[in-house]
Amino acid sequence: MTQRHPVPRRRALAFVLLPSLGLFACAAPQTAAPPARQATLDAVLRRQVESGKVGAIAALVMRDNGEVLYNGSAGTRTPGGGEALRPDSLFRLASMTKPFTSVAAMQLVEQGKIGLDDPIGRWLPEFRRLRVVAGEGRTVPAQRQPTVRDLLRHTSGFSYTFLNIPGVVEEYRRLGVDDGLAAPDRTLRDNMGRLARAPLAIQPGSGWRYSLSTDVLGAIVERAGGMPLDQYIIRNIAAPLKLDSFAFHVPESARPRMVTAMYPDPSGVLRPMASPQTVPYPLSGGTWTADPERAFSATAYPSGGAGATATIGDYARFARMLLNGGELDGVRILKPETVAEMARPQTGGYPINLRGAGYDFGYGFSVLTDPAAAKTRQGRGTYGWGGIYGTGFFVDPANRIVTVVMTQTGVNGGPAGNEVREAVYGTLP
Repeated sequence: MTQRHPVPRRRALAFVLLPSLGLFACAAPQTAAPPARQATLDAVLRRQVESGKVGAIAALVMRDNGEVLYNGSAGTRTPGGGEALRPDSLFRLASMTKPFTSVAAMQLVEQGKIGLDDPIGRWLPEFRRLRVVAGEGRTVPAQRQPTVRDLLRHTSGFSYTFLNIPGVVEEYRRLGVDDGLAAPDRTLRDNMGRLARAPLAIQPGSGWRYSLSTDVLGAIVERAGGMPLDQYIIRNIAAPLKLDSFAFHVPESARPRMVTAMYPDPSGVLRPMASPQTVPYPLSGGTWTADPERAFSATAYPSGGAGATATIGDYARFARMLLNGGELDGVRILKPETVAEMARPQTGGYPINLRGAGYDFGYGFSVLTDPAAAKTRQGRGTYGWGGIYGTGFFVDPANRIVTVVMTQTGVNGGPAGNEVREAVYGTLP
């Protein structure tokens, strides 16, 4: 069954404990989707669940002025039936955390506290003597340190364990480098120390490699911002935007709102993830390890690349802030020119291998440069990103819309979100 959610009035600012928050809150006008669009997209969501691709899925499409173009969900919060997704259902964002950390860093750039061309060793001395894999078990010195700019656009040379890069993955495993998805009792300093002892996959600035760059960026935000990353983001982004659900550490009292994390077993049947769970990552032939209970750990370090949770409605508010040039409901988070710079291609044309043809990368998210090559109806300049639990969002300035799709099914949720994305454009006027 596909659900439609009401649009309630926003209550006073609170933390994630409020049980009655609506799916979203926005400035007028707020309108329901036309029946034909609602029915079409409802069917797309329902098909994702009935086919066994995802356990549950929600989607929200909005204009920059808050007009609701679509709002619905399918599936249940826990497997095997039971409670349907609700407006206050919580999702592990995984890599959809990265845009928050990137915005935090760009706030500090605006304030002159961080420079885009700062070598990361200025802030994190343990990274001053990095080495780079050179084949046959050899490494060579890095020709230069990665910069803050490299971290934002993923040209630093760092990697992820699940990307399975020879010469790097073995060292990440030997050193116990966490991808920001498990290790519920580890500190940020500990994980950064492990990462600093591992080799880079490429020379800094010589190519695009998706990586733990945003976790390193989060550590720099802590140093430059003068407080832990989670506190900085909540104080300077989430609280001003009234993103009441956004958190790096979810209290036990909110557990009934968390959507169960699922994965496909070798036969393709969806199963609840264990704590922790190792799952194949088909794109690289590697595996990813996640602990869905990490979201409830009070001791897990705030992973700037993968550690946050939120409702779909609160994430849509964040996306609308970006669409509106850094401002929402009279609250300014970034200058318009800063958002424009973040949403501009920044790599110099390096292939973005996780997106395919037609994409570049900005500061914190991919940027669509050629819709025909990407085989999408999105407008040129659309930007966004997704998370390994099956979350995704995009901001389309040409059509003045934001879309957020949430599942908790890794890795199947990504393709499911792509189908929803294209269906959205098939229903727009």
